[in-house]
Amino acid sequence: MYVNEAMSADVKVGNAKSNLEEISRLMWENDCGAIPIVNTRKKPIGIVTDRDIAMAAMLNHQPLWEIEAGTLLKEQRLCSCHQDEPLEDCLMKMEQNGVRRMPVVSEDGRLAGIVSMGDILAFTPQKAGNRKQKGTVAAANVIGMLKRVTGHHEQPVKPVAIA
Repeated sequence: MYVNEAMSADVKVGNAKSNLEEISRLMWENDCGAIPIVNTRKKPIGIVTDRDIAMAAMLNHQPLWEIEAGTLLKEQRLCSCHQDEPLEDCLMKMEQNGVRRMPVVSEDGRLAGIVSMGDILAFTPQKAGNRKQKGTVAAANVIGMLKRVTGHHEQPVKPVAIA
């Protein structure tokens, strides 16, 4: 099975100048938790998630309409997959990069869609013990990836002020 068989192709996008209120509205209106950010040639330069928006609002103490999407991309290392690569390879990339959603690009590097864990789960057999069915992703691989990416992470210890 290939990425283009599982990805969502009708993807709403933003650009680096889009403010986070606009990005949030796109998420709300399209029932999604991530919006790819593209350049003028429609090539992905980043992705903004609902969690990114919440953290940016809290850390910057600014309203969403004052924060541009581009400010969230400065320290982001974008990972993407090609629409013609095997879905299992995409799953490995997601695990290696600790992400649950990944932009999908065409041969020319333009955004072709997005693939999420939900998309991959739709092609995972119901029973992990079943032999791999044609056109599915091995359940054990998906479960292992989910455990590693969505599990609790140790938080850095913050210094405590002594009075």
